[in-house]
Amino acid sequence: MERARAQAGTTAASPWLDPAHALEFIAKVRGGQLPGELERVGGQVQRLGERAFGRLLHRWPAIADLVTEPTQAIRRRRAPKSNGVTNGSKGPLDEAALEMLVVELVAAPSWQTRVNAAEALALMDGDGVLQALTRALRDTSVEVAIAAIDALARRQDRASLDALRVVLDNQDGFFSPVTRVAAIAALGRMLADTELAPVTALIRDMDAEVSIAAIAVVADRKRTTATEYLLPLLQDTSGYFLPLVRLAAANALTRAGALTPELAQQLLDREDPSSAVRRVLERVAQCPP
Repeated sequence: MERARAQAGTTAASPWLDPAHALEFIAKVRGGQLPGELERVGGQVQRLGERAFGRLLHRWPAIADLVTEPTQAIRRRRAPKSNGVTNGSKGPLDEAALEMLVVELVAAPSWQTRVNAAEALALMDGDGVLQALTRALRDTSVEVAIAAIDALARRQDRASLDALRVVLDNQDGFFSPVTRVAAIAALGRMLADTELAPVTALIRDMDAEVSIAAIAVVADRKRTTATEYLLPLLQDTSGYFLPLVRLAAANALTRAGALTPELAQQLLDREDPSSAVRRVLERVAQCPP
């Protein structure tokens, strides 16, 4: 503190450099008397890229359904999932064409050409295809990365599934929320209920888009699965989740038939009067889905 005072020259313009002010603030922190504005900032952690979010809503309608307030509860059931990953059917192997597509995916200067190559390789198998598609996940164009994700999902083999899980984990922080949402949507179509752990772990992701995409996958699962993973989100009082994410969870529970009138009434007792979640809960409490 003394060094800071010496560098500043005076404490008149910067009262926080005064030891008396600093000690007073520290005492308030220790006594749990933080200013209200600091308490509010400290609670909420999730973030939302608004510019990219509009693209997500257009590309993945299932996500759009969850972040609006429907006039009536919508219940959709997914097709039954198999318990394992099976090899998808591939087109006839043309080695020359395959080699050309691999080269285009890796080195074509136009992102549109790289997207077309990824889409074509989804129907082919041979040397270098899996490696090229996996490399394309890190393409500088998010459109190419998404095309590679869709191609890997269509292959439906274990190596492709593992490549998509790397996108979810995002251990080096490379993948954008849009790319991770695409991987979640793809894995949601591939994984059985017993294999959902990599997806459900992302419900608490810092990126709200990723969190909502994971919620969308759970929404179309069994009622017990939706209750297990989404009810704690609505019961959370830490302030971590953005309002939009909480709304997605409420709509997802309604879609799954997991939000009963009795449960909705219990949640209403602690819900903010002005929140969109409250309006969903009131609707369910008055008219069961």
